[in-house]
Amino acid sequence: MVAPKIVMKRKNGFPIEKSYLHFNFRCLTWLGIWNPYEKGIKYWLYQIFWAYVVIVVMALRLMNILVRGVNADNSAQFLQEFALLAVETADTIKYIAFLFHRDQVLELSDAFNWERHLPGTDEIRQYRNRVLTRSLRSSKTFTIIIIITLLQYFTFSFYSAFCEADYKVEKLPIGVPPMKYCFILKNFWFAFVCDYISFTQLGLIAVAHDAFIMAVMINVKAQLKILNFRMERCHLVVHEDPKDDEESDIIDFECDVKRNSKECMSNPNEELIDCIKFHQQIVRTLGIFKKIYNKALLPQLTISLLLITVLLLQMILGREGNSADAVVAVGFLIPVLLQLLTFCWGGNMILVESDKSSNSLYMSHWYEGNRTFRNNVKIFIGAIRKPLIVSAGGLCDLSAVTFKNILSKAYSGVAVLQNMNE
Repeated sequence: MVAPKIVMKRKNGFPIEKSYLHFNFRCLTWLGIWNPYEKGIKYWLYQIFWAYVVIVVMALRLMNILVRGVNADNSAQFLQEFALLAVETADTIKYIAFLFHRDQVLELSDAFNWERHLPGTDEIRQYRNRVLTRSLRSSKTFTIIIIITLLQYFTFSFYSAFCEADYKVEKLPIGVPPMKYCFILKNFWFAFVCDYISFTQLGLIAVAHDAFIMAVMINVKAQLKILNFRMERCHLVVHEDPKDDEESDIIDFECDVKRNSKECMSNPNEELIDCIKFHQQIVRTLGIFKKIYNKALLPQLTISLLLITVLLLQMILGREGNSADAVVAVGFLIPVLLQLLTFCWGGNMILVESDKSSNSLYMSHWYEGNRTFRNNVKIFIGAIRKPLIVSAGGLCDLSAVTFKNILSKAYSGVAVLQNMNE
């Protein structure tokens, strides 16, 4: 007999309607690129703020970087502006995809809550709480770390700009067209603060968006872990009450649960069908993600390959000539590598975890089930045999292999260019 479902919710739990991407959406809202309001005066006030961010902080800043690159006094400054322009161009392409797929972004944020509506045991609830708590903390920690790192980078960068400006507004980045026509400033300190805030906001928008993409991939991996756990136990008929979580910092996620005891019986075939539905939902969620970012991630990988090649070449040439050029190249190479590693690492997590699904299904002791159960397993194992892959433009996968291939191709390109230079 199957016990009736009840809703489990604690005082400090995670509501069932709350998105796992809530923290990332808040970061994007603070930065001005995600309007959380649907209508009313708050909606229109935020739209004014959004227009300022898009036109002034993003569009004019991008043109400002281009003008500074064209008017660069030396190769080191040109490389610095070229690297910034390339990175911001890739980030702008991703934001355009994010902007024009708002409905899909909302659908994506809601898709992760689907599994919590499935009936499950207390054992599944506790495992879900542990997995989702770790995934939410991982994505939040990742977001905070890259934001702090960027703030430190721009602080040192603008300290250098301050030393070179000699208290003259026209020597600041904001003193170059078209930004100087938007901010008609005469006071150096006020211009310096406006320059720092607007430029830092542009960088924060880029890294916060990257953190959002990473959070999606972390949560897809978490869903796959829960699926694998469910599949390993879908053959069980009798369930025992699990021990309470010993970790006090585990978040309790509100869900639909059928309370189990030693007398509680379950139907293995129904549990397996729930796993099949869950897998289909994960595939659908990943499909939404691909629809939003599939084409936008290809320029990101291409630009990363180009930048790594150019920066490695400057490092090699800088050692033979001006060592300052090599230092500047290293300063840009590290964040470019970390950004590339972020996307490839996230895609690789999904690839590895989905590759475990067929083993998890086999561990369900399917050969001990009835004929219907065995037939469903045969059909299901054909669907999960091929791992889930996140691709960029359908041309290359986001994985550890892709990261290694990009580095090897960049090194090969540097070797060819160096030989041509000699």
